[in-house]
Amino acid sequence: MAGLDAVLDQPHRDFFDSALGNVFGTERALETYAQIVDGLPIASVAVDRYGSRHEKSLSHPIARHTSLCPGATEIPRAFLAQLTISGTLSFDDELLRAYQSTQPGSGRSFECCLIELVARAVHQIAVLLFQQGHCIHNDVWSTEDPAYTIDAVTAWRSERTPAHFRLDPTLFSHFAYGVVEQYPDGVADAVGYWAENRVLGGVVILDRSDSWHDEHQPEPNVFLHSDYARVTFRVWRALDKQQQSLVDFPLSGSSNTCSRASSSPLPLAASEKNLDRIDPEYATRRKVYRDIWSESRRAMSPRIVSATKDLSTRTVSVFGRVKETTSQMYIERHKDTRPIETAFTKSRCVAR
Repeated sequence: MAGLDAVLDQPHRDFFDSALGNVFGTERALETYAQIVDGLPIASVAVDRYGSRHEKSLSHPIARHTSLCPGATEIPRAFLAQLTISGTLSFDDELLRAYQSTQPGSGRSFECCLIELVARAVHQIAVLLFQQGHCIHNDVWSTEDPAYTIDAVTAWRSERTPAHFRLDPTLFSHFAYGVVEQYPDGVADAVGYWAENRVLGGVVILDRSDSWHDEHQPEPNVFLHSDYARVTFRVWRALDKQQQSLVDFPLSGSSNTCSRASSSPLPLAASEKNLDRIDPEYATRRKVYRDIWSESRRAMSPRIVSATKDLSTRTVSVFGRVKETTSQMYIERHKDTRPIETAFTKSRCVAR
């Protein structure tokens, strides 16, 4: 790990500082970090997860947490305002050198490196704030309801929850990134992935299958792995327009908060136009990941999709699920049998 000043020249450093400043200046980022300082996510955020168990039970105590506790916003606002990037954040030497080797402001490699750096910075700030252990929620409720603690809400089980069911160690978690024992910063890293999802629209991961030095085969766009209700659980590739917006917005240089909020593309969201999706259990095998040790924790049931050769109508079967007929679905079969979606239905619910 290295600091920015040890590797980057001034032009590359200026681009990164501008990008990070604009992302951290959004209300989305402030609200995300404020929840970490609070100690619990607000109810609307807690239920906005893929397959959330919280949305299925109105009796879950997180339902009471409808707003941030007093004082939760001020701490991250002051922290970000006083942040010294070079003294606080550190990055992998190889990533910094790759970013330094790009032409500042142009090219797919520049975009991918800059987006990865920003994602890692968003992650690191979440880790730092969580490790500081503010837990404002406990302080606020200590008198009014001493039993309504962060630990009690996190460990809550309904009567129908199986005893063997593994609860997340924190409600700040992404459904696919929860093997905290294999993360360098443990639970704090799980919180970092959650923050990326909330701020950027998903955990940012990249195609590591090549060095991408061939000018005739440019580096693929970044992938995101989202965790939102009624949104695909699959890893999806950003469109050119989406990736460009991720670069243009951070580098817009706007100091006006209202202007920045109105022009922000964050968080990104997958739609029927995002045609490249990969089942999580196949992503790492295709060398699509962020860090090799951050591989998704839950080996979901393989989803083998078969389609007829008729391009007008296809019947799609997913292991016993209801069959659907669609003219928008096509599954490309590679020789290694790893299924990759290249198109799907217009319904986000069906597409997940």
